[in-house]
Amino acid sequence: MKSSFEFQPANPFSTERIAPSNVAYRFSHTAGATNPQKIDAHLEGLLSKLRETQRGVIVGPHGTGKSTLLHTFLPKLQRTFPTVAFHHVNSDPTLGFRGRWKERFAASKRIRNEIGNLRPEGLLIVDGWEQLARFSRWHIARAADGRKMTLLVTAHHRLPGWTAIHETQPTPKLIRSLANDLLDDSPFELKKQIDDDLKKRALTPATNVRELWFELYDFVEDTKR
Repeated sequence: MKSSFEFQPANPFSTERIAPSNVAYRFSHTAGATNPQKIDAHLEGLLSKLRETQRGVIVGPHGTGKSTLLHTFLPKLQRTFPTVAFHHVNSDPTLGFRGRWKERFAASKRIRNEIGNLRPEGLLIVDGWEQLARFSRWHIARAADGRKMTLLVTAHHRLPGWTAIHETQPTPKLIRSLANDLLDDSPFELKKQIDDDLKKRALTPATNVRELWFELYDFVEDTKR
């Protein structure tokens, strides 16, 4: 008889499945945390903080859900602000130093050009603010202020003069809940093995969840052999 692993339709930790645009941000590990109304209530709280300031930041270590939160938040932001522009600054280490420098320069140019096309009092989102050069950040913030625009960015640390509207801190229970969400259509055997594996790991609020998913992707592939 074949193992139930062989009937796994697709790897639940594939790049497509874990992409920030395909995963709803979890604010809690509790069972009801994925309820759309509860998620919306959390987002309303973040929106209230953001509307009180012109510079908001989502803070957290690498791979802890900042981009995922932005994508979950985006529809509400688009309904709230007259115009919304979203920019992601690629920090892929495989690009190499020269490649990353070119990407940062190109991203800065794209953002500065778009500010001039946005309506006053709109919203500019930059995912990966710290990847931009210091002068570029100063120039973009100054241009946004001049058009009375709100800036929402992601960063690894708090920024002086900015309001931290949320800090991503995935607890061990939250990480296990996130994995369980991804494994929703998977065989019970696989769910148990993944959960047992996660219980053995030294998970902390600084755990790079994105890298963890890559490791679990390999784990799932190994079970198919």
